[in-house]
Amino acid sequence: MPGRPFISGERVDLCPVSEDDVDFLHDTINDPAVWPPVGARTPVTEREEREWYEEQASADNGTVNFVVAVDGAPIGSLGVHGVDDTNGSAELGVFLAEDHWGEGYGTEAGRLATTYAFDQHRRHRVFARVFEDNQASMRVRERLGFEREGTHRDAMFLHGEYLDVHCYGVLESEWRDQ
Repeated sequence: MPGRPFISGERVDLCPVSEDDVDFLHDTINDPAVWPPVGARTPVTEREEREWYEEQASADNGTVNFVVAVDGAPIGSLGVHGVDDTNGSAELGVFLAEDHWGEGYGTEAGRLATTYAFDQHRRHRVFARVFEDNQASMRVRERLGFEREGTHRDAMFLHGEYLDVHCYGVLESEWRDQ
């Protein structure tokens, strides 16, 4: 069960990742419906997930990871990572357990995290990368006001084929004008 919310929305809370969340994160990232859209091509072992948690818990690189929770139960994970302090940018990444897809939770969590990146970390730009076959994630980015900035052609090899990776971004001024 996630700890106390760090950021609360109408239906979604963003909670700091705790050791208690590692089993949920491990099970979710290894779900056959979840791992392809996030590009995890090999299974993540429990040990690797715990090492990731310990590394993130002690990291001082600007990366912030949250458990996405609804009514106190974990439903996914969200990170603001790829932080570039020199240029004021960061990448937004999110995954939800399959039984919570299509309910608007990803959009709300993305909105909370993007606002957080601009308000608390003085980012100038937040961006996201989405595989060409992940229409739902593209729609989430567009609902959030991210613009499709370009495409990295054949940038990801998954399931025996190369996929394009679309790049989305939003500037702080655009975010504030919404």
